[in-house]
Amino acid sequence: MRNSMKRRLLAIGLAFLFSFCNSQASGAQAAGAAAAATAKEATTGGTAVHAAASESASGADKSLAETISFRFDIAKLVTNHQFEGQVNSFHVEYEYAGTLAGGGFDPQGHAVPANIFPYFQLVRDDIIQFAKDYPDKADFYELFGTNICRFIMKRYPQIRKMTLVIDIPAYKDVDVDRSTTIVVVRHAQSSNKIQ
Repeated sequence: MRNSMKRRLLAIGLAFLFSFCNSQASGAQAAGAAAAATAKEATTGGTAVHAAASESASGADKSLAETISFRFDIAKLVTNHQFEGQVNSFHVEYEYAGTLAGGGFDPQGHAVPANIFPYFQLVRDDIIQFAKDYPDKADFYELFGTNICRFIMKRYPQIRKMTLVIDIPAYKDVDVDRSTTIVVVRHAQSSNKIQ
């Protein structure tokens, strides 16, 4: 197995472990909050997560809270980062903040309000444009990735947490495949709760 694949699997495993540990630590808090709450919400990791709109019709358990994530890849994008002609692949995963309404299928990925699932095409296109236009091509990849995540999260309030893995294949003077993983989490703000 190539080193870059091993590093990518390790990075994904570490991101999963980090997410799992956070959910376990907040699980006890969520259970206490759910029992005390009269509204149909439970608190998980400082973010209000509501049951789906179909809950009342389906009779779902109100003591449960879900986390919904979306994942996609951007393969072999010429970013020219650090070296002219440099190609990078981006592995994107983001977690939604609260319950969002469905906006309907839109292959064009038109803009949506903050209470609707963002179309991944928009997020993908914004990442591609940001990466291509990134002004400081000499930045370390960790800064490059962090700035991508912060840009996306500012642009899409629907996203609570974003994990970005950037694959950096061996190129020119650096003859080693490598990758970096960035995780950015939005601080909980009760005034920004999405319903």
